Amino acid sequence: MKYFTPELLIAYGSDDPATWKDAEARWDEACAGYDAYLASIKDRLPADLRHVEDTYRLHDAIVRGMWRGATFVLVLQPLGLPQRLLTFTYQLVSDPVIRKDVLPSDYRSTGDYVDWQYDELEMAEGEPPTWRQSILFSNGWEVTLHFGDVRVEEAEALLPAPRNGTARSGQAVPQLV
Repeated sequence: MKYFTPELLIAYGSDDPATWKDAEARWDEACAGYDAYLASIKDRLPADLRHVEDTYRLHDAIVRGMWRGATFVLVLQPLGLPQRLLTFTYQLVSDPVIRKDVLPSDYRSTGDYVDWQYDELEMAEGEPPTWRQSILFSNGWEVTLHFGDVRVEEAEALLPAPRNGTARSGQAVPQLV
């Protein structure tokens, strides 16, 4: 399954109007196809992934950390939610596959942070089902995870403190003494 591809992403960002308009139409088709596929498996998705799919847009989320120990852990800060952090803890079925050259070097981010470009979830055969998630990051890495379950924890960051002194929804930031 490959609704989204690095080539399509690159074309969508082209300076040539004909190229990006064509890519925009193909991107919209890919989104419609993927959304239909996701709807067909949504009831079987792990509960935490269903919640993320219903609640967040992960495109351009900043990757705050990624590591592997007994589990595979990924920490994201969604765009537009500076104090919200999402921690994904995957129970892997097999080793992650990390391809570090998926985007041409001219299209890889080189700044202080890496962000989430897109991902695709796929239900693998078997009972109970397992899952594959392929994620493209702005540094050109594509990480593919094969997992049985994932836990997603939502948290409010305390540091760095928000500039206006409030967390989300006007809640005061806890005072540390």
